[in-house]
Amino acid sequence: MKVLVTGFEPFGGDKINPTEKIIDSLANEKLEEVSLVTKVLPVVFKKTDEILTNLLAEHKPDIAIHLGLAAGRSSISLERVAINLMDARIPDNENYQPIDEQLRKDGETAYLSKLPIKEIVNELRKEGIPSVVSNTAGLYVCNEVMYLSLYHSAKFGFPVKTGFIHFPYLPEQVVERFLTNGQNLSCLPLDLQVKAVKIAIQQTIK
Repeated sequence: MKVLVTGFEPFGGDKINPTEKIIDSLANEKLEEVSLVTKVLPVVFKKTDEILTNLLAEHKPDIAIHLGLAAGRSSISLERVAINLMDARIPDNENYQPIDEQLRKDGETAYLSKLPIKEIVNELRKEGIPSVVSNTAGLYVCNEVMYLSLYHSAKFGFPVKTGFIHFPYLPEQVVERFLTNGQNLSCLPLDLQVKAVKIAIQQTIK
């Protein structure tokens, strides 16, 4: 079973991105019955489009699980829907800020996740990891990745199962935010974030 897992580089003024650290941790993992491919994507609309399209074509994964940061959220969020739109509230890491632009002219208005999102949420909660089903992946690069992966699945048949998971801040990020501007935000330790991804892979394989 070939599984692609992607994360993102830091963006929006943050020095680290939890999903980049998750990818670094997974790169050293050996999961039973899984051929794991990992990649950290740039937070750049046009580059990410090209890189992800090439990754999917090269590896033809059975499963693709894409990870992103949702600053301020208190739980791991299993995204339900991606929409065919870019509408960035801030510029990407190369200062591009699309407003009301389509991702694919030949794509559906929206695609629903092909991951077993409720089963994953239930299993994470059993393990004491806060998690929810979310109905918005935003309109930034996270939504772009989710949409393009589902578009590719619909058009070409792979990944067979794909979707997106948002993660909270790491504790060290919350400390920095508090010391910098007094913000008191939610967070989740890296070991639990990594564990959550492993559970998501296992539940999806089932």
